[in-house]
Amino acid sequence: MSRPGRRRLLVVGVCLVAVVGVGLGTWAAVAPGEPSSASAASDDASSGPTATVTKGDLTDSKVFAGTLGYGVPTGVPAAAAGTITWLPRPGDVIERDEDLYALDERGVRSMYGTVPLWRDLSRGVHGTDVRQLNENLAALGYDVSVDEEFGPRTQAAVRQWQEDRDHEVTGVLTAADVAFVDGAVRVASVDGELGRSTGAAGAEAAGTGGGDVLQVTSTERIVSATVSQRDAERLAVGTRVDVRVNGTGAPMRGEVADVQPETDEDGGTKVVVSVSFDAGDRKLPAAASAQVDAEGTTERGVLSAPVSALVAGSGGHYAVDVVRRDGTTERVPVEPGFTAGGRVAITGDVAAGDRVVVPG
Repeated sequence: MSRPGRRRLLVVGVCLVAVVGVGLGTWAAVAPGEPSSASAASDDASSGPTATVTKGDLTDSKVFAGTLGYGVPTGVPAAAAGTITWLPRPGDVIERDEDLYALDERGVRSMYGTVPLWRDLSRGVHGTDVRQLNENLAALGYDVSVDEEFGPRTQAAVRQWQEDRDHEVTGVLTAADVAFVDGAVRVASVDGELGRSTGAAGAEAAGTGGGDVLQVTSTERIVSATVSQRDAERLAVGTRVDVRVNGTGAPMRGEVADVQPETDEDGGTKVVVSVSFDAGDRKLPAAASAQVDAEGTTERGVLSAPVSALVAGSGGHYAVDVVRRDGTTERVPVEPGFTAGGRVAITGDVAAGDRVVVPG
């Protein structure tokens, strides 16, 4: 009874040694005192489960659970004083120069930009918010210089824009005219109510302290995943990932578009990761579960075998049982290294193409 496979089954007092890789753990059984370099003949060793030693790249990857949707909503505040007389519906898409909502029957229109309208824009002011305004006016066909100066050309364009939209023509742009949003938006929810007063006086009268009229998201489908701070290190903005919806179908190539920390119910910190992707012609459900597959460290040009092929010996040493051409097995000492995808890099007297025993 000298065959290694049977010795594993018959020896009493077997030691279980944990072989832990990145994101996985497996167990190998070895009899106490068994020589790590033993060689033995076996008539049927090759008939058991075996795997091939390969040479190539090993990449540590990890799959994160996520959800398909439109991302985290952001609020559109009621910055101007007035009475809400019109509101959009959830699901509506609002593009540049379209009404976000209406005050006193005058539409507050959407313009694109990341800097909110924190002041009135008039002749002589300059800054990033003025550049945003000029970019929007130019996109709408008005004659302006796309710079940070609110000069005479910008003033003339604002006056013409106000006249074209039946706004009071003042040449000054205020929160009663426009709100800056980050591109075309989709209405996620409506917080305002028809007939409600807005602005400082309205908020004080209502006892609400102000608030948002709408909650909006991007119009693009994204996958959101909540991960630990440690896992967020492999999901920095710009990282390329694979996305699967409902865990099926071919993966879609995606990219981390945004990372936002948040506090969970236990007071710990999590990170909400938003992933944009190209669905092509694929039809996706309105909402679904999703998976984000992110790569980590890569070891290139290494010999590797399944982690389960490792046999642990005394003194923290490891070996693999190599199946020779004549059907015998030889226990060959190896040094395990980087682990990924259920495989472990090994160095020792082994070569690519060798078959190793994988205990069933």
